[in-house]
Amino acid sequence: MARIRSVVGFRSCPAERCARTSGDGRGGAPARDRCWETGRVSGHEDVAGPDSRRSDPHRFDRRTLVVGAAALAVAAACSSESTDGAGDDSDGDGAGDGGGEDAVVTSGGARSVPRPVAVVRTSWSTDPLAFGSYSFLAVGADPEMRSRLAAPIDGRVFVAGEATDRADPATVHGALASGERVAAEVAAVAEPGEHVVVVGAGASGAHAARLLADAGYVVTVVEARDRVGGRIGTVRSADWPFPVELGASWAHAIGTNDLAATLERLGVAAVPFDYEPSALAADRGRIADVEAFVDGVEDAIGEAIEWADDLDTDVALAEAVVGSGAAADLDPAALQYVYDSAITTEYGADPDEMSAWWGFVEGSDGDDLLVTGGYAAVVEALLHGLDVRLAAPVTSIAHDDTGVDVTVFEAGTETVLGVDRVVVTVPLGVWKAGTVVFDPPLDDDRRGAIDAIGFGLLDKLWLRFDERFWTDETLMWSIVGGDGYDEWFNLAPVTGEPVLLALVGGARARALASLTDDEAVELALASLQRFVDAGW
Repeated sequence: MARIRSVVGFRSCPAERCARTSGDGRGGAPARDRCWETGRVSGHEDVAGPDSRRSDPHRFDRRTLVVGAAALAVAAACSSESTDGAGDDSDGDGAGDGGGEDAVVTSGGARSVPRPVAVVRTSWSTDPLAFGSYSFLAVGADPEMRSRLAAPIDGRVFVAGEATDRADPATVHGALASGERVAAEVAAVAEPGEHVVVVGAGASGAHAARLLADAGYVVTVVEARDRVGGRIGTVRSADWPFPVELGASWAHAIGTNDLAATLERLGVAAVPFDYEPSALAADRGRIADVEAFVDGVEDAIGEAIEWADDLDTDVALAEAVVGSGAAADLDPAALQYVYDSAITTEYGADPDEMSAWWGFVEGSDGDDLLVTGGYAAVVEALLHGLDVRLAAPVTSIAHDDTGVDVTVFEAGTETVLGVDRVVVTVPLGVWKAGTVVFDPPLDDDRRGAIDAIGFGLLDKLWLRFDERFWTDETLMWSIVGGDGYDEWFNLAPVTGEPVLLALVGGARARALASLTDDEAVELALASLQRFVDAGW
């Protein structure tokens, strides 16, 4: 997944140089020799997923395949009840009374942040159809485990999804690639005209279904949600001037895949995004030069990874930074800023979760685009004309050498679909939860891979205002050392609309998921007030 942002960055050398791979670069057993490049970067204009940093070898890139909430439906933003993983202000008045007020000037002369007129909030961790956002390599995991998860089962059960893609996990194009891979695996063993059920109508399932249908197979897609898209969740509402994305927002690594061309062909708007950040520190006000503020951090992290590479067992990145002594002379605030801005809201995981050995070796280089015209159109186009059954969760899959029985709970009744093959594309969080029962049970190798690969969390809070109350043109705002909604994207310069987007990842996102929608909005407004007070 290409990720988004970075004031600093480091990344591993290309995966094919650090692991033994198959001809397509997506398989093979990992080798222990890894190499690393480090370097500080300045602002950079992206032209392609939730991000465009992959063209710069020194950037962290956000893979926002699965940013956000999981099953998203639009619910009242002022209510504590959010459905399908997301909350939305159904009556358009923001969070409670006072929506639509102009910014006012307090008696002390400071501007105050107005109430938003529309709110959409995600909560992917509490969504039972995802339990998170996208995969990462946790301590003890390695890229080979993705191949174990992806391996076909007895030529009857096939597996796809972003977590199975060795080249570009956690991205939309990685999910699409996994769908192409699995369709080829089915075609290699299936007879013409066989019936294949595809479980999941996200990017991977939709691509697999389209390719199989075009190849002459009978295809039925069953989807637990009441919409298609999976962790691509597009809200089209009169409350918003453009479609709001609950999950994936960026197209990554443009130039290495066909996603940008697909968006253009479908007429889906996508814009370049300049990731140059601005930051505010509680104890020192606005940080005039973010690059200078984080000077040395990327080198320290690179040194820590090299130190960890000599260990006999994998450790977390945070442990490597401390154990190596690489960060001993760093400003703790600068290190925390990089952790928060370039890792946690990039990978959906905290530095104490991510593998120092393998956490940063995945992903293709290339520019990114921010999708503003409705990402779900990609999936909708793939599924056009196919047999798609919505609100039809799968509860069990049983197979033998004659075929597969897929049990679906549909319209209050369990139905067994007797088919020839099944393609399973559920999120890694659903695999971890054991929501779908397999008969025979999953083997230990696959179960071990499911347990070991991490599943990150990245939530969003979208706020629309009547008008801009801020003057700053920088697209990325951060509060150093905060404990709420501290990472913001200013979308006004690229959309022309008074819209701000907050991202929160990892443990903090899990903690904030317990807030009511009203509480979340109040916390966000308090965060924004700090920017306003500092002259944003």
